[in-house]
Amino acid sequence: MNRPLPPALLQHLVLALLPPRDQETIPGDLLETYTERRKRDGAASANRWYARQAGSLLPRAAFTAYGRTPALVFLCCFTALCGAWLGTMGILLHHQSPHDDLIAGLIVGQALLTLVMLPLHRLTWLRWTAAVGGVAIAWLGGSALVPVVRGDHSVEGYILIIAILLVVQSALTWRALLRRQPARA
Repeated sequence: MNRPLPPALLQHLVLALLPPRDQETIPGDLLETYTERRKRDGAASANRWYARQAGSLLPRAAFTAYGRTPALVFLCCFTALCGAWLGTMGILLHHQSPHDDLIAGLIVGQALLTLVMLPLHRLTWLRWTAAVGGVAIAWLGGSALVPVVRGDHSVEGYILIIAILLVVQSALTWRALLRRQPARA
């Protein structure tokens, strides 16, 4: 008879959050306990327990990842706030166009995606998504800087600052993506 398994998504999350040295022992222990709980309490209860266990790994993984890239974390938090501010001001001042909504959403979305990707760097699809987003915000920031470089000084100061921060965030995101993650002992 086959052993009942926890939801595959949660199993992948556990593996993505664990340091390499723990990737055999902890999932094995969790699977053993999951099987016992499933027999005793049922599938739904065992799945909830497994989800809580997977979630409990997130703070340590995030703390470790964010500790390796504090400048990128700070910048992502700041640009997410900038994007939210741009979107909110556009709505409140009725200056918002669909294009502006897309820009604000991209800024916020990429910042949040990068923050999620850092502790889950083993998820290849997430790394690729963050890489594409990094290119998008570099293009966005660069396209806002081009008029200033050409001598057009009508660009508002806050847009100039956000554009520079987006280019720097993109570079730091790519640096984090390309950096070989150290094995955690």
